[in-house]
Amino acid sequence: MDDEELAKLMREIDQFGGGGNAPVPSSTPDPVAPAPGKDVAETGGGGKGRWVAIAAATSGVGGFIVGSVLWFIPWVDPASTGLGAALGGAIAAVVGKPPRWLQ
Repeated sequence: MDDEELAKLMREIDQFGGGGNAPVPSSTPDPVAPAPGKDVAETGGGGKGRWVAIAAATSGVGGFIVGSVLWFIPWVDPASTGLGAALGGAIAAVVGKPPRWLQ
């Protein structure tokens, strides 16, 4: 790209963007305010309970699907596999801590 094409492109950008009235970015970042609802004591908690419910439901559905795929094995039942997986997921969630995206 030569200088003439570059100058033409810059003029088109200036016309499209309103004539170059855009603010100039500063070298220092703006202070970031904390996201609302990050303090568990302030929101009343619920992060751990939601995590246990999500983990139990997700594990239960996954266990039910695995039990449905393995239906031909005599001692594998989709309902009992799903319940067992849900119980295991709930216990693991109680022992562990909720992920950051849920807090």
